[in-house]
Amino acid sequence: MHGNTPDEQRAAALRVERAIVELRRGRGVNVLDKDAVTAVTAVVAVERLGADALAETGGDVQRLELLVTAERAEALGLVGYPTGTRIRLSRDTSGHELLGLAGMAAHGNSGRPLPGQVSPGDPRTAAALSLARHARLIPALLVLRANEVSAAGLEPLCASVDDIVGYPSARARELQRLSRARVPLAAHEDCEFVVYREPFNDAEHVAIVIGTPDLAGPVPVRLHSSCLTGDLLASLRCDCGDQLRGAVERIAEADGGVILYLAQEGRGIGLVNKLRAYALQEQGLDTLQADRYLGFRDDERDYTVACAMLRDLGIGRVILLTNNPEKMAALNACKIDVVGRMPLPAAVNSHNARYLRTKRERAGHLPSD
Repeated sequence: MHGNTPDEQRAAALRVERAIVELRRGRGVNVLDKDAVTAVTAVVAVERLGADALAETGGDVQRLELLVTAERAEALGLVGYPTGTRIRLSRDTSGHELLGLAGMAAHGNSGRPLPGQVSPGDPRTAAALSLARHARLIPALLVLRANEVSAAGLEPLCASVDDIVGYPSARARELQRLSRARVPLAAHEDCEFVVYREPFNDAEHVAIVIGTPDLAGPVPVRLHSSCLTGDLLASLRCDCGDQLRGAVERIAEADGGVILYLAQEGRGIGLVNKLRAYALQEQGLDTLQADRYLGFRDDERDYTVACAMLRDLGIGRVILLTNNPEKMAALNACKIDVVGRMPLPAAVNSHNARYLRTKRERAGHLPSD
């Protein structure tokens, strides 16, 4: 179902976008095999059902399977399932226990025995879980058989493995520049905001052009993922606000550059899940452990759109303001030449000290000074 012509690529991305909407509404979605013919998995997001609605999925819960990511499987004591894990639910699995398996219960419930047989996932499993991640839902899905789909009144849309794998590239390909205006900032009055929109999911990203960057040379650039709590409200739990304001000042001092303000809250898991992760951190997990407990990878962000924005602005060589080597690798991978790095220091306090230490020691972040 995923083709090579522009029209086929748009159609594939639209199928994925419609499937995301259906998952968010608590409805079923068909994920087709790679050739879109031989095998189908019908899934529904556990998060959108909730404990009270589980009885409406067709009953006989013991005949259902739960799909969880490799990260969530590890939290359940299962290792070695890179494409995800299928857990067949037993006859006495309650709705509350199902939510616990999905990572939607308090940390500490994972030590209970699993309720049924465990088997490795396949490409459809991985693609379906990726679909849930794109929807910013907890990546835990119930597999429904045809009679369960019918009993629940669901009419699943279809998306293939290839459709879902190609979705991030399609989002970047169709990126649209919509508006540009002068916006003086306190740190530098000569600034313009250039707003881009992704037509498939309506995400809006902003290029903040500070001064007059010399496009003939390497341009100072900051890739900054949105952080409501840190950027807007000066939360003490992270260093995001400090890094954003520090980047504006550093670029102003360098006589020009660009900040890409990207709609990727919480390292790409969204605001709701970021706050869920915060709650888990209050129970003793660090920032990476909390994300993995919920079924997410250490970092769910994708910088394909950022590369498209830089190319649209005529920027091919950059000096990146970052402490994160993954950002440097991501730009280099899409042919944006990273020729240097400016570190961004952040103030350490009692609330973010563990977070900053985790980024250095476990996420491989580079020194900030």
